[in-house]
Amino acid sequence: MKTDFLGQNLRLARLFHGLTLQDLAEKVGKSKQYLSRLESGLEPPTEPLEHALADAVAVLPEFFRQVDPMPIYEEQCHFRKQLTTKTALKQVARAKGEMFKRLVAVLDRNLHFPSYGFLHEEVATPEDIEQAAESSRSAWGLGLGPISNMSRVAEHAGAVLMRTDGLSDEIDAISFATRHPVIMLNAHGKSACRTRFAVAHEIGHLTIHIGVQTGDRLTENQANRFASAFLMPRAYFIKECQRALRGSRLNWAAIVDIKRNWRVSKAAILYRGRQLGVFSEDQYRSGVITLRRHGEALQEREDHEFTPEEPELLRDGLEILAQQCGMSKAAIAQAMLVKPKLLYKLLGEPQPELDAGNVIDLFEWFGS
Repeated sequence: MKTDFLGQNLRLARLFHGLTLQDLAEKVGKSKQYLSRLESGLEPPTEPLEHALADAVAVLPEFFRQVDPMPIYEEQCHFRKQLTTKTALKQVARAKGEMFKRLVAVLDRNLHFPSYGFLHEEVATPEDIEQAAESSRSAWGLGLGPISNMSRVAEHAGAVLMRTDGLSDEIDAISFATRHPVIMLNAHGKSACRTRFAVAHEIGHLTIHIGVQTGDRLTENQANRFASAFLMPRAYFIKECQRALRGSRLNWAAIVDIKRNWRVSKAAILYRGRQLGVFSEDQYRSGVITLRRHGEALQEREDHEFTPEEPELLRDGLEILAQQCGMSKAAIAQAMLVKPKLLYKLLGEPQPELDAGNVIDLFEWFGS
């Protein structure tokens, strides 16, 4: 369904590129006050300005008139972020997630994705969260041992994941609870263990926070509890944490061994041990201080041993569309009503350079 110029679509494209109103105003030779009126729907742009705006944010003019058939509401958008993250950074992250959702919608029209398999559980207590995590493991046939690939678990449940360098350092991940949930992971400077925890955190939101607006301390702590319980089930992990004690002191050699086996950070092990009542508050604090003193607050010494998990569904879907359906990235971009360079930016890939010896898709090159 198409309509008149939609200011919110201009705002979406602007935020995707991380542009302020002033940045965009300078690109098109207008005032930021005027562009603000356009985004607010107070007046429409002229046709020449609409084309200039489209060029500036790498979309087709039709993008500004396309009604989103599946709009995202606040209670469907979940972040794994620091609670102090600035609103502007969250807006940019959400815009990137919105564009990813539109890409997934195009793929969904041409591919058969795994069916939605997330449980919906209402929780009120830590025990409720523990049981929700255990139920999810059981429903997906994961047993109670270490999980080898968290990204694959989420994708088998119907989510579509993508690693991106376009998120702020304060944001580990963002997810949208749609028919095919999308999860964007911050690939910049994040260890493989931390990214696995972020995936489990988003699975938590998609399981226990359906219809619940998240982002406050309570819901973030609940999602963290779910992630801990999902990655480190109490049935096994109480004994693991007991092995990490030597008398009243932490056994760091054992903690490192647990980390390598369960593919979770040492910080997460300390956090889980305190949750389960194996580590005292003093032991937990001592462990956190030790990590900080050794410069391991964000990157731990063993992190280089773990290969980052690469989401497969999006990669394989794009490959199938190209090889079996003859649908190039340029065609996918056109279906999204954006220019190819926006799609390549979304995918974190360099746009192919013009090769005079090959036949060129005119949309891809003259529309870029």
